[in-house]
Amino acid sequence: MSHMDAAALAAWFRTLYGGPPRGIIFDCDGVVIDSREANIAYYNYLRKFIGLPSLAPEQEDFVQAATVSQALDAIIPSALRPLLRDAGRQVSYERDILPRITCFAGLHETLELCRMAGLRTGMATNRTDGMEALLRQCRLQGCFDPIVLACDVPRPKPAPDGALLIASRWNEQPSHLLFIGDSASDKRAAEGAGIPFLAFQTQGLAEHGIAGFAVLTAALRSLAHTVPQHFTDVYL
Repeated sequence: MSHMDAAALAAWFRTLYGGPPRGIIFDCDGVVIDSREANIAYYNYLRKFIGLPSLAPEQEDFVQAATVSQALDAIIPSALRPLLRDAGRQVSYERDILPRITCFAGLHETLELCRMAGLRTGMATNRTDGMEALLRQCRLQGCFDPIVLACDVPRPKPAPDGALLIASRWNEQPSHLLFIGDSASDKRAAEGAGIPFLAFQTQGLAEHGIAGFAVLTAALRSLAHTVPQHFTDVYL
């Protein structure tokens, strides 16, 4: 299915929720932040250091959605894993990788709109560390609560544990929330939790998807009459 425009997205929200969702769970890599270039550069550096070729396209896709442990298991033969200790000493995440990371256009506007509307925003990610530096880099401190890392739950995505933990922290029914992701792992996590799923910049992943945050912002603005009065005061 092709990406939806704002009118179609707003209509879907009305059908699902009678207005906007009560909270939005965001994936991190590929939705909140554009880290593909940084991730590929990092894993290619490790592979080059131990004498392996660059990642194949399907490996690039896999490492973007995987935990670090899952990615290394998939792209580094176990016999060569001990060599990674020396490779890791040569690369600095904050110096060499972090500057390559940006957030997607329109994200800050969407998050501000959610804040003003009283819509909760959380994050479910398969990252295990480095979030503080990442949030500083992209000016996102305080924008997501909670942020659930892979190490915070018994099973990372594609299991639904992280999404269910966020729903529990918010004391909300999963069906009242929205999960935005860009991978099959995200989609399976949302489905397992019973949370409606919206694909981000990924054709063919799900029935409903958007090309960017401008569409989400416009859809939420069009639903202003269904949320608290201060939302209407600011955005209409």
